Amino acid sequence: MTNLTILLTRHGQTDWNKAGRWQGHADIPLNETGQQQANALCQRLQSWPIEAVYTSNLQRCIQTAVPLANALGIEPIQTELWRERDVGDFSGLTGEQAREQYPEIWAKAIRGMVDPPNGEPFVEVRRRALRAFESVVEAHSEGMVLIVSHGGLLHALLGQVMGIDAGIYGRFSMRGNTGLSIVEVNSRGPVVVRLNDTSHLEK
Repeated sequence: MTNLTILLTRHGQTDWNKAGRWQGHADIPLNETGQQQANALCQRLQSWPIEAVYTSNLQRCIQTAVPLANALGIEPIQTELWRERDVGDFSGLTGEQAREQYPEIWAKAIRGMVDPPNGEPFVEVRRRALRAFESVVEAHSEGMVLIVSHGGLLHALLGQVMGIDAGIYGRFSMRGNTGLSIVEVNSRGPVVVRLNDTSHLEK
């Protein structure tokens, strides 16, 4: 029996997403497409029995959360715990630029997993993602909650929930903006029942 249902969604598109730039803690707003995606997510979820909305305190997540939170009459809870990884010196660079400027780092990459210089190490991202998840589980013994976060952080979290070894990276994708993943929590622990579902964008 499911006690708690946690909805995890990535923010809508930004201009930096569209250009393939590393964002990290850079506070980039949604673009027009991202706003449309946020509205589509709202249409999909506004009839669901969501009792609380948590969001990263970066504006691309807040702007994604607000349409649904307003429709539900819920004040979003903003927290740094659900922020994206700090990508350090990669911030603002495209993938191609990062590879050109830091070839020695990319030479050590495993399926695209790197630790950006002056950024947050992946092992720390995993710890923070799990801490954020556990804080929600501790605060809600039952019901349904929504979390609006970022692709990198959600990837780090869901990999742990699914028991994927930290050394095995890139076995699933969180690239879909406003992609919805669902984790059900019961006495036996959490289980992923939906992963990066963007069907609300296909209409």
